[in-house]
Parts: sequence; C-alpha cells; structure tokens
Amino acid sequence: KQWYQRRVAITAGDADAMAFSNYLVAQKMPAANEEETARKQEALEEALLTIIHVPMKIMELGCSCWAPLEDLSTNYNASLKSDLQVAIKCIETGIWGAYKTVMINLDDVLNDKTKQEIAAKARKLLETSELMSSRILAALEK
Repeated sequence: KQWYQRRVAITAGDADAMAFSNYLVAQKMPAANEEETARKQEALEEALLTIIHVPMKIMELGCSCWAPLEDLSTNYNASLKSDLQVAIKCIETGIWGAYKTVMINLDDVLNDKTKQEIAAKARKLLETSELMSSRILAALEK
C-alpha cells in the first residue's frame, strides 16, 4: 500500500505540472469572436478543474493515512512518539494546504454546481483531517 500511495503522490505532481501547462496554453488561445471566446473559456475551465483535481487527490491520499496512523498510535515504539506526532501534523498540514489551493482555484470555476460539489467534498476531507489528527494526537498523550 505504501508503494501505491507514493506512486499516486508522484503521479499527482506530474499531473499538476501538466494541468498548469494546459491552463497557460488555454490562456493564450484567441478570443476574437464569440466562438473562439467560448472555446477558450471551455479550455480554461477544463484545465482549471484538472488543476483542482490534483490537490483533491492529495487530500484523499492524506486522509487514507489516518486509519493506519490511528492503529499505529496504540502500538508504537515509545522512543519514536515525537516522530509519529510530527508525521500526523505534517499530514494534517499537507491536507490543509491542498484545501487552500482547491478553494483559491475554485474562485475561477464558472459552473456553480461543480464549484459547490468540489467545495463540499474538500471541506469534508479537511474536517476529517482535523478530527483524526486531534483524536490521534490526544490518544498519544494518554
């Protein structure tokens, strides 16, 4: 499973670079008439949704770590407690950062239904992260 998670993270980084490149290309598309403007707007929206998809995947990947970390919090080497605590805070911070990236990029999405669905899913992942981080850190203090 760790190999898979690492591969997903690397793939997400590659996808992020490609999505941003596609967005830059779409920005340079001509918009001299209504048809060109519509095509450009569609390309920008598609690229933007791909850009948003990457941090959403990062949030999902981070949240997939909570159950194993919770299991680990009941059976770990005490001399590594601070390492486990740091790992928990790093995952929580990574999810928070990905959430902020999603929300910033959502400002430019035109489709309100899509915007609301993505925002709701991102908020749920962030809330899960905050809850799990607090719960696991509290368990480690017992």
